[in-house]
Amino acid sequence: MNIISLFPTAIGNFVDFITESERLELLKNIKNTSHHPHDELIGNAFSTHRSQNSFMSKTIEDRIQSAVNEYAEFYGLGSVKIGNVWSNIQHSGSCLNEHTHPDSIISGALYINVDETCKLYFHNPNPYNGFTHYDKRNDFNYQFAWINVKNYQLILFPSWLKHGKHNEVNMMDDRVVVSFNCNYDNKDLIKI
Repeated sequence: MNIISLFPTAIGNFVDFITESERLELLKNIKNTSHHPHDELIGNAFSTHRSQNSFMSKTIEDRIQSAVNEYAEFYGLGSVKIGNVWSNIQHSGSCLNEHTHPDSIISGALYINVDETCKLYFHNPNPYNGFTHYDKRNDFNYQFAWINVKNYQLILFPSWLKHGKHNEVNMMDDRVVVSFNCNYDNKDLIKI
């Protein structure tokens, strides 16, 4: 039998994306930025989402834009540009709700301060997957998958892909992640 793999989802994975000195500078800047509660974070966790943020250097932002361009090219998208950028700080006992990023094309996470227990969960986008009982799990029928994340790592994914795991309790203090969304560059918008 030949298997045809339909509708795969590409996740961009960039290890050692920033240096240790860049990570420490970002961590310091983030901790000196005012954070507030956010609906997608449960428990002792805070975000700068929906705030003006200036904790990231132009050098790192340009490097992220370059990675986004590479990912968008691979995915067959037009020109996309980084829009809103925010940071999340989670403490022990907090959770990240399952969610998507509406009104954006590509989303990303840059891991600043995580330990070996930290994961990023992605959920199967097939809404009918749970209707069937499977005797054996494989790439075609899993409900969710996770990536063990590390400091310095950048993950890019389609904004429509549900991520987070509301019942996965964060076990560390000061789990720090920079997140962002990207949208089409206005010059590439096609109106029908």
